[in-house]
Amino acid sequence: MGDRVPMEVAKVQQARKTTKLRTIFLGYLVMFCMGTIALALFLVLIFYVLMSCGTILPANYAENQVREDKAIIEAGKTLQPDSRQKLYRYALFTSEGSHIEGNLPEKQAQAAWSVTQQSNTAYQFPYNYVKVSHNNKVTVMRYSVSAQFEHPILRQYLPNAELSFFAVFCIAFLGGGALLASSFGRKLTRKMSGLQQATKQIQAQDLDFSIQLSGVMEIDQVLHSMDKMKETLKTSLQKQWNLEKSRREQISALAHDVKTPLTIVRGNVELLSETDQSEEQKNYTDYIAESTRQMEQYIKTLIEISKAETVATLQAETIDTDYYVTKVKDQVKALAAVKKTSVAFAAYNLPKTLYADPVLLERAIMNVASNAVDQAPENSEIRLTVESVEECIRFSIVDEGPGFSHEGLKQAAEQFYMGDSSRRLSGHYGMGLYITKSIVNLHGGQLIIANSTQTGGGQVSIEIPSVH
Repeated sequence: MGDRVPMEVAKVQQARKTTKLRTIFLGYLVMFCMGTIALALFLVLIFYVLMSCGTILPANYAENQVREDKAIIEAGKTLQPDSRQKLYRYALFTSEGSHIEGNLPEKQAQAAWSVTQQSNTAYQFPYNYVKVSHNNKVTVMRYSVSAQFEHPILRQYLPNAELSFFAVFCIAFLGGGALLASSFGRKLTRKMSGLQQATKQIQAQDLDFSIQLSGVMEIDQVLHSMDKMKETLKTSLQKQWNLEKSRREQISALAHDVKTPLTIVRGNVELLSETDQSEEQKNYTDYIAESTRQMEQYIKTLIEISKAETVATLQAETIDTDYYVTKVKDQVKALAAVKKTSVAFAAYNLPKTLYADPVLLERAIMNVASNAVDQAPENSEIRLTVESVEECIRFSIVDEGPGFSHEGLKQAAEQFYMGDSSRRLSGHYGMGLYITKSIVNLHGGQLIIANSTQTGGGQVSIEIPSVH
């Protein structure tokens, strides 16, 4: 069945008609070119229709007016009022060049006179000039050769009809290009939605989904590769999940097996405590009894982790800080005495009460203390410091051992981490600081792993809020 699914996907991909991305792009390009040609033809048609209706005057209209009026002036006749509006401007001068009248402004009139001094006709962009002399008077007419609107208001704001139509063409050209680009982008986005969805689901490790083909060959090839990657990843993750499940089952079984000899130890310690003992023997018996109690709590936590993948349910309460800290200090001293290690204790600015789960917090602190005792050289000193820090209470334990490696500083609190050779000891399974971190997280605090600048050994701090 495992080989059959990819084969079925491949068959679906072969059966479905696909289009190359370049074909889609060429389709849009052809559409754009045809639209541009159609737009140009449409504007040309409109231009000639308006010209035939007289709404647009031909380019030589002003030139013909100038030619007609020139002949009248040269014949010595007076220009008669014309129903047609003149499309040229003029200025009347004396033969010496003094401006008499005209509809050209004074400055432009003088420029027109200068241009026509060498010839009766002249051109200076964008105007043509014609000079007509009669009876010691000179008329200079200025016009442009371009199609113009017949209506005066349109001619005022759009003096060149051809340029106006060209501007409309450019605006429509750019607008059409933008619309087609937007349409192509939206289509490409739709086609790639399956690729984006597949990526999101793989990132979320949700591998039970079917690849949705897009119909685009290049995108479907990527989707096909992602489908193969998904199946490979699914197989790999399944193996990892099975391995984790097997580990948890082994831990749970080991924890249950340890409970039996531990119960025997506890029973014998209770019997031993009822015998006649010296004061020193009673202290040792109490240490064994307390350590047995702690081991039972650890095993209970280990079973909870293996079953529910969580530390425990937080059962916080208000605790007398001095009493609790003293109890923890005595436990750490008892633990350190086994390895002939002394404990230096210091407390600063402690609040009167502390809101926490006393059992879980003690377990977390003793895990850190146990690691410190394991790493501390014989006859060295362990420093236990308890202090208030910005509405938090911090328990810090420093040893004089080799300290954490660079890798250990980052991964020491990970489950089953045993890669720090500098602090690895036989009988450790990488659970101590992992359980501690889980307990600290339940309290809304943080676990800080560092190396002491004073001793060079490990420095592990537990910070939890001191108030609810």
